[in-house]
Amino acid sequence: MECCKLRSVGLYNGKVCLVEWGDKEGEPSSFHVLAECTDLVYVRLRTLEAVASFRFLERVLAVMAHVDMPVFAMASSAGSLSVVTGVDASVLQKVCKELSVFAEVTVEKEVEVICVQEAAGTKGERSEKGLVTLLKDIPLLMVSSEEGTGSVSLTVRRKDRDRVLGLFFTC
Repeated sequence: MECCKLRSVGLYNGKVCLVEWGDKEGEPSSFHVLAECTDLVYVRLRTLEAVASFRFLERVLAVMAHVDMPVFAMASSAGSLSVVTGVDASVLQKVCKELSVFAEVTVEKEVEVICVQEAAGTKGERSEKGLVTLLKDIPLLMVSSEEGTGSVSLTVRRKDRDRVLGLFFTC
């Protein structure tokens, strides 16, 4: 696995953990507990244009902050916001109801976030096109990256996690 460093945020023994994956396929090298949750949930929000577009993000984050909703990954674009969070079902239902006043809300349960960091010395060798080719058969819920860092975060269904990790272990 010299091409990249892998981390994931997922549910392990009822806790949301940041896991670093070692050089051996399928063997985590460390766990760091981030939160106590029963599930990781992907929430996609699209504006209904009930609020000014420049206020959309502000309103969404205010609702989430009001219930102290943890955010483990986030991506936004004009008129939409996607987050991975960990909350219990009753809180999620309350938040979705409040958000639905000004946003179309889509929820996907049982997700994982996989962070791919290109190894030092290989920066740029695995282009976005190569990443798309590698992951062409995996349904991705969210992709976020920071330009120039060689780092990409992928949100996938939990059932696809091992397939995604396996692709990177063999790259």
